[in-house]
Amino acid sequence: MARFGNKLSSYSIAQLSELLEDDEKLNQIVQDLEEVQEVQQNKETILASNRSLAEQNLKLQPRLDHQKNELTKRYRCLQEQFEAFQLRKSTLDHMSGNTSLDTLLALLQAEGAKIEEETENMADTFLDGAVPLDGFIDEYQSKRKLAHLRRVKIEKLQELVLKSPTTVVQVARHPEIASAPAPLQNEPDSAPAPQPRRAPPLPPIKNLSPQSQPAPVMYPPPVPQRSAPRMAPQPGFILQ
Repeated sequence: MARFGNKLSSYSIAQLSELLEDDEKLNQIVQDLEEVQEVQQNKETILASNRSLAEQNLKLQPRLDHQKNELTKRYRCLQEQFEAFQLRKSTLDHMSGNTSLDTLLALLQAEGAKIEEETENMADTFLDGAVPLDGFIDEYQSKRKLAHLRRVKIEKLQELVLKSPTTVVQVARHPEIASAPAPLQNEPDSAPAPQPRRAPPLPPIKNLSPQSQPAPVMYPPPVPQRSAPRMAPQPGFILQ
């Protein structure tokens, strides 16, 4: 601005009066100043930089939308897995006697009613024109899917609650069946165990007295046999 003052100081009174009456000439003098030109260049540089950043942001918009959709899907999957975990944990606790399936059924029914109410409110908001169509379709479909999954889980849990007494009785009966003792083979009324076959005793040897012979062991013959033919007495043999 010092240069502008120096330039005006060289004008006469008549030139200054003429300059005051001519706005275009005064504006041209101001635009020709180096300070004003430098400010204008900085302004154009900043505008170009902002335009470049805006274009880069627009290029990243599809990626941002994709990441948002992925985040929504993973969060929904996390909710489903957490509900499945609660269902299995409640089933295990019920089998061990820590809690009841009725508690989880009541919780799931409350969550199911809550998601149904949320979808109804969302539909009313869309009908009032407060939500755009694109955003409404994606969010409404996701919530309706979650509501349907919860309804299916509630029905399955109701079946488990109805079947749980029968299951407990069947499980309690298994140890009785397993604890029944196996029948012994040698009971008083049972048939005798098969004995191994043995060869018949040999005939007495010569020069042996009757006292040296062991007592005969009685074995039931496996097959009926004919009596041996009588032999003529021979010296040195003792007939039995």
